[in-house]
Amino acid sequence: MMDIEGIIKLDSKDFGYIGERLKEIRLELIEIDDISDKRFSDFSLTKLSEKLQIDRNTLVNIERGMSTVNSIKIILYYYTLGYNPIWILLPDNNFVPKRSLIENMAYKEDLQKKFLEMESQTLEAMKEFKSSL
Repeated sequence: MMDIEGIIKLDSKDFGYIGERLKEIRLELIEIDDISDKRFSDFSLTKLSEKLQIDRNTLVNIERGMSTVNSIKIILYYYTLGYNPIWILLPDNNFVPKRSLIENMAYKEDLQKKFLEMESQTLEAMKEFKSSL
């Protein structure tokens, strides 16, 4: 693993692999899309750029390896679809799974609400327990 000084010295050309991985995921999503004419997939360059509200040419440039803030936007979007952002970002990702091992739960609104309720109840129970000591 690279140390902090090595990371500081990196520039945009060192992150070209990220665009390649983003393109790989997009093409994989097109392949598994159940639409008969893949040109009209939600993951075509045109439709994905519209969905993310970025220019189509910007998306093409990102996939060519030009790392920008929009790359992060795409990484976060793919994360919501169950892809592992660490697989995208790490230069040596041989031992990192491309897909999350479990369904991504962070973006499930009902699950977030239940988690916050559980957390609140746990804190209340701990407070009550401490007061009884």
